[in-house]
Order: sequence, then structure tokens, then C-alpha cells
Amino acid sequence: MAACISRFACVITVTTAAVFWASAPAIAAECGVGGVRSAHAIAMHGEPKYAQGFTHFDYVNPDAPRGGTLRRGARGTFDSFNSWIPKGNAVSTGSIESLLVASEDEPLSLYGLVAERIEWPADRSWAVFTLRDTARWHDGVPISADDVIWSFETLTTKGSPQYRFVYRGVEAVEELGERKVKFTFADSSNRELPLLVGQMPILPKHYWASRDFDKTTLEPPLGSGPYRVKRFEAGRFVELERVADYWGRDLPRLFGRPLADELRWGRIATVGVAAAAALLALAYGDLVALLGTFAFGTFAAALAPALA
Repeated sequence: MAACISRFACVITVTTAAVFWASAPAIAAECGVGGVRSAHAIAMHGEPKYAQGFTHFDYVNPDAPRGGTLRRGARGTFDSFNSWIPKGNAVSTGSIESLLVASEDEPLSLYGLVAERIEWPADRSWAVFTLRDTARWHDGVPISADDVIWSFETLTTKGSPQYRFVYRGVEAVEELGERKVKFTFADSSNRELPLLVGQMPILPKHYWASRDFDKTTLEPPLGSGPYRVKRFEAGRFVELERVADYWGRDLPRLFGRPLADELRWGRIATVGVAAAAALLALAYGDLVALLGTFAFGTFAAALAPALA
């Protein structure tokens, strides 16, 4: 097993000579000089499950058919697509991505999404992210280190208070090149900081240059993800369509998903009749899944004929 121990050089712990020789090539590829690592993924503790060159996550069916529409519902309403500020009731556009993305069969391991590589020293006092040269916004503009820096500065000054709290340990952010950005941390004992930075939403600086970031908006913001808003009705529903030329469609961490060509998020706004409305929507095929908590007991008997 390979591990980079804090305040020590990169070391190899083995139980048998056979394990050592089998692991040596992978370890040499991802352990840098002087304890600095450069890898496709990073884990909170230990090593990520999936090695460099993996084809897809184990829980994903690579042969699953694609197409159709997925309809889901949730209680509540919305009046904005700006989900990064404390104002309004915002809904996601499904278009915003991060530097890294988590796997769902590990406690806490993140793999490169917008970033193709991450470098960090043994004490995790900093992290350098190298962006993919293929990463693009939906308007075709490349995602740059400048976008990453602007996102950090904007979220921590104009965004919801949670961003200032989560990233309070970031001491400095600097551009090392058009596709490379370095985060320096004030507290190197916080092993989670490189992962938290990797999960930060990356927003397009050029798009927001002519817009007020700290205001609510019903104009779907520019994104880079696999979906974008097709149409919506404020407070009622949002329909997302698959981006045909999505830049990341062939990445192993996204292989086998998303599957639906369209997503429809229905919103059930009236709390008093939310359960009844939800059950009727399920009964007539308008929804296939519900998000949130609904008190179904009161309405189940009354709606039994409709659900039969």
C-alpha cells in the first residue's frame, strides 16, 4: 500500500515483496519528489479506490440505455437561478461544475472533473489544480484559471455566508498559468481543505462581468455541465436538456451517466395540499420520483380510487 505521510517523504509500506513489485509502477507515477504528489484524484485518508486510467465507477452500468425524460418533484417553489447568494428561493440549472467530483462508493475521494490533475505536499499546506484543455463553457469559451480565482473571490465576498466559513482557511489564491491555479492554506492541519476547494462551484467570469452577481435572476446563468435549461415556469417547473456537445461526455468519472435526454423538476408549492398533489402526479405519470418529505397519510385513503 502506498501513502504520503505528513511531514515525511513519500514512503512505501509493504507486507510482501510481491506486493511491492506489483505496486511500484503506480506509486512511482503518482508520488513526486520531496513528498509532493501529482495525481488524478485525492482522498481524505489513504488512497482513492480508482487508479489512474480507470474506465468508469463500479456502480455505473456502462451499457445502460440513454434517452427519454426523467420527471421528479419537490415541495416548494423558486424565483431565481442564482443559488450562490442568500437571496431568493433558487433552483439549480444542472450546469455548474467543480474542479473535482466525488465517487459514491467511497467515504471521501475526489476525482478530476474540470481539473485533470491535482498536486499537493505531504503536509497539505497548498494544492495546485491543472485544468483540462478541453473544458468549455456552453458558449465555447475555455474554462480558465482566471475563472477559478474569480469564483473563489466572488463567492467569499458576495456569496452565501457558508462560502466564507468553509474557505476561511484559504490564505492565498494565485494563477500559475492559463490552466493552473494554486491555493495556499493558512492551516495545513486541515486535511480536508484541498477537497473542499475542489468542490467549489466554478463560475464564468466573462458572463457575470455584465451582470449583478448579488441579485436574484430568472435568466439561467451560463454553465459548463451536461445539462442546461430548456424552458421553465417560475415557481412551477424547470426542464433541462442534455448538451449534445458537452465537453466532458467521455470522461471516466462521468461514463454511464447522465442517461436521460431531458430532466423535468416539478415544484409543488402549496404546502397544505402538497401530499395530494404529489400523489396525483405520481398516479398519472407526471412524476416518477419525489424529493423531500411529504405527509401522505392524511390523503392516501381519499386518493385511493385515483391511484387504483
